[in-house]
Amino acid sequence: MRIDLSDLDRLEGFVDALARLFYCLMVIAFFAAILGSAGTGLFLLILGGAAFVVRAGLEDFIASRTDSSPPEPKAEDEPGITVYRARASRNTRTRSKPAV
Repeated sequence: MRIDLSDLDRLEGFVDALARLFYCLMVIAFFAAILGSAGTGLFLLILGGAAFVVRAGLEDFIASRTDSSPPEPKAEDEPGITVYRARASRNTRTRSKPAV
């Protein structure tokens, strides 16, 4: 079975399924660890992490393929930032501390 990467709607459905798989694996891993099967819980956590990474990659791929980009803010819309610097004479040391 091949996944057609040009069909973005189908990929979005696959991303939703991966999100559900991730949360189901996390819940099952939690119960497995609580009930005493630490190895199975760790294995399910690793599988859930892999599902999350694939989901994040697909979401980024879908976002890069869509043509709608958010408009950039204009210079007038950004608030001004004022930077105040402390005087260097207050924090400087005139002599070094003794080693002991």
